Amino acid sequence: MSYRGQGPKVWRAPYEAPRMFRRHLRWVVPAGTLVVFLLLIVAATAQVRGNSVESAGTNDAIAAARRAARPARELLAARGPVPRIDPQAAALPVIPARSYILVDETSGAVLAESNATRRLPPASVTKIATAILLLELGHLGDVVTVDVDFNELDSDSTVMGLAVGERYTFRDLLYGLMLPSGNDAALAIAHAVSGDEARFVNTMNALAARLELTDTHFTDPHGLGGPDHYTSARDLASLTRYGFTLPGFAEIVGRTRWDTHGSKQIELWNSNVFLYMYDGADGVKIGYTEAADRTLVASATRDGHRLIAVVLGDSYAATHAGNLLDWSWASVCWPTAVGGCDRVKPGD
Repeated sequence: MSYRGQGPKVWRAPYEAPRMFRRHLRWVVPAGTLVVFLLLIVAATAQVRGNSVESAGTNDAIAAARRAARPARELLAARGPVPRIDPQAAALPVIPARSYILVDETSGAVLAESNATRRLPPASVTKIATAILLLELGHLGDVVTVDVDFNELDSDSTVMGLAVGERYTFRDLLYGLMLPSGNDAALAIAHAVSGDEARFVNTMNALAARLELTDTHFTDPHGLGGPDHYTSARDLASLTRYGFTLPGFAEIVGRTRWDTHGSKQIELWNSNVFLYMYDGADGVKIGYTEAADRTLVASATRDGHRLIAVVLGDSYAATHAGNLLDWSWASVCWPTAVGGCDRVKPGD
């Protein structure tokens, strides 16, 4: 099915009371095969729903499945020179987090880490995976009719402000997911894409398997899950590196404001304080639950070099991510083709 000249498609997710998906899934088939199978099921399910959900298009579903089948070594391969740490570099700053990692985005080189494979609750940085799946699907201009019960969300839950029956584009939902950290947007996306929360979570875990994120297991699309919902700093860095390869990811995670253009205009502001406090900051996502404490995946770019800092379980995650980045700009250089080594000066 072609969209050329047809205008936006309308998606209506069938109502089904969301249930928290708690079972720990063990994937016993090759990750690429599993993801292709799941994505084709999503496309086929969309087609058979008739007026309830309109298909995103067979060709697009096949293209998404082919992208999903690419091996992790290709998706996360180095795309630039591996930076060097100066032998005379200052000592790493003290970071009192449960876990952290600092990586070079283009090469994937680890510059600093502590307990980076420790399995921890990620809170709302979970939404990076939710956003990636929607970006892989595409059709961000398609219109979604919200038909999800948000009763499972606490009264103090972060939301973008959706109501049943309202209509917004996937793009609006994506910004509502990533800027104000809308848990309602996460549920609306899950239901619109997969029909219910459990199927969408299956696809999230298939994404983790495809990227070989061996310390990650999701039970929901927003990050409010219990002990079976976990990831690691290293896995989040890999997930975010993959995100930056997708068109639109960098623009979304680095944007401070978005106004929706659906049933009502909602002014969405990015709650990621790191974007406002650090020179060169361009993403990505913050999170908080009582169990997780503050969590942060932060990115910053200077002189064309982007670094990703992941800090988990730290009440001052944004400050300490900045400390790690300051150390790196002063301590790291990037080899050049002529035998030199590019350095980036720390911010004022």
